[in-house]
Amino acid sequence: MHIPHSSTFIPEHYNTRWIGDPDEAIRILTDHYTDELFDYQAAHCVVSPISRIVCDVERFETGEEMEERFGMGIVYERDHHQNILREVTTDIKKEIVEGYYRPHHRALYEAVTEELSKHGKAVIVDCHSFNDEQLPHVDNTMRPDFCIGSDSFHTPLELVEQLVKYLNDCGYCVTVNEPFAGTIVPLEYYHKDQAVISVMIEVNKRLYLDDQIQKNREFETIKAIIAELLKIISAFKTDYVHIV
Repeated sequence: MHIPHSSTFIPEHYNTRWIGDPDEAIRILTDHYTDELFDYQAAHCVVSPISRIVCDVERFETGEEMEERFGMGIVYERDHHQNILREVTTDIKKEIVEGYYRPHHRALYEAVTEELSKHGKAVIVDCHSFNDEQLPHVDNTMRPDFCIGSDSFHTPLELVEQLVKYLNDCGYCVTVNEPFAGTIVPLEYYHKDQAVISVMIEVNKRLYLDDQIQKNREFETIKAIIAELLKIISAFKTDYVHIV
C-alpha cells in the first residue's frame, strides 16, 4: 500500500517563513484519512509522514511538469490557486529531498523487492483521494465517484475490469485514468519487470468527507467498499513473469 498524501504534519523546522496560507493548502490538497480508508492488515504500508506541501513524494526529482507549470514540485512554492506559499531555496529543497523524498522511495523499492524475493511478484496499490471541485492546476473536468489509474506495462487489463465492474455493480460512477492517470512503480522496476503490478485507486472526497473535512456518515461504507477492492486485487491471479 503506497499512501503518499494522507499526512497533515509539518515539521517545526519547515513551519516558518510562510508567505501564503499553509493551513488552507493542507485542507484542500491533503488526501484526508486515506491511511484509514486503505487499512489492509495483510499489506505492507509505505506512508509519507509529512504533508505533501513540504514534500510531495509523487513528483519527479527532475523534469517535473507540475513544478515547471505550477510551482508544485517536490517542495511546493505555490498553492492550488497559484498563490505564493513560500520561497524555496536550493539548500532547503536539497535537504527535503535527502531527508524525506529519497528515503520514502527507498522504502517503497525495498518493500517491492522483498515481495518479489518472497513471492515472485509484488502488487502496489497507489492510494489517493481527490476533490469534487476542479482545482486550477487540474486540467480534466471529470469528477466520478472513483478513478482507477493504470499503466500499460504494470497493470493487467483484467484487474482493471474487475475493479470497475465491482464499483459499477455497487452503483458508483468509475472512470479509468480520468481525471488522474497512471500509478506508481519504483524507477528501478519501471517498464522493466511485469512481476511488479501496480494500480491506483482514487476516491472522491465527497463520498466520505463533510464540508468541514471531517468523516461523514458514509465513511465506514466507503472504507468497506475499498476493502472489497483490495480483496479483489489480493486475489487476482496473473501470468506476468518476473524478469531478472
